[in-house]
Amino acid sequence: MKQDLEYLLDIGRQAARLAAERIKGIYQQYLSGGNIDIKEKGAGDPVTAADMAANQIIAETLKHSCPEHAILTEEEPDTWDKTGEEWVWMIDPLDGTRDFIKANGEFVTMVGLTHRGEPTIGVVIEPSTGFELYACKGLGAYNSWLSQGDTSSRVKINATPVLKNLRLAVSRSHRDPKIDKFIEILSIQREIPSGSVGRKLAMVINGEADIYVHPARGTKLWDTCACDVIASEAGGVLLSGTGEPISYLRPSGDVENYYGLLVCSTNILDKIVWASRKVWELE
Repeated sequence: MKQDLEYLLDIGRQAARLAAERIKGIYQQYLSGGNIDIKEKGAGDPVTAADMAANQIIAETLKHSCPEHAILTEEEPDTWDKTGEEWVWMIDPLDGTRDFIKANGEFVTMVGLTHRGEPTIGVVIEPSTGFELYACKGLGAYNSWLSQGDTSSRVKINATPVLKNLRLAVSRSHRDPKIDKFIEILSIQREIPSGSVGRKLAMVINGEADIYVHPARGTKLWDTCACDVIASEAGGVLLSGTGEPISYLRPSGDVENYYGLLVCSTNILDKIVWASRKVWELE
């Protein structure tokens, strides 16, 4: 099983890297005045040529290498009923589309794999910089740079025992009012704004922030799947805003995280869950 997972991790990394390189190419053209074919999937929910190109690359790579696996991707709603399959790739080809359009570089590609509903493999890449985080269940979490080939370093989430020094990753573009209550409860003094849910999760995993909470509805399984296993392998935890594990096995096809999410190190988890539950008015 271990060897199988290592193989699947290689496939996931290959798919994510190919997609990230394509996104980077489109992004560079966009910065030079190129057209990215912006459309609206729904109110305030844009999609671009980069989203669709990356989605196609990832799906085709996974279908070729793992034809027996299910694929659930943000850009194809008819795949959202696949959560009950034994192996499910959960994909967000370009998380942070609005940040891509704003040309601030704060967007990521995310590829995750569940086995019987348990996050098993995760890959997150920031196309604009080539920064990569990845993990396989039981084998640890690592970071690398696409420009440095196969050179990787082990990743461990920061131990943060002093609550008054906590660094909170916050949304740059859509801040929910509940976040101010969370900040007040914990007397947090430092905020680090960023685009993309996946990028903010990665900031905590990689030590650039100590906590990220999303105290609202709106995130989906593809926003958390890849980072779930990476956070766990890095010595942290990614949960719903109630402190419960996020369920990826949903025969109904429901893909929404109704109580948002939180990610932090295990040594401050109890305090973060308590504060999050107060924000959700569950305490």
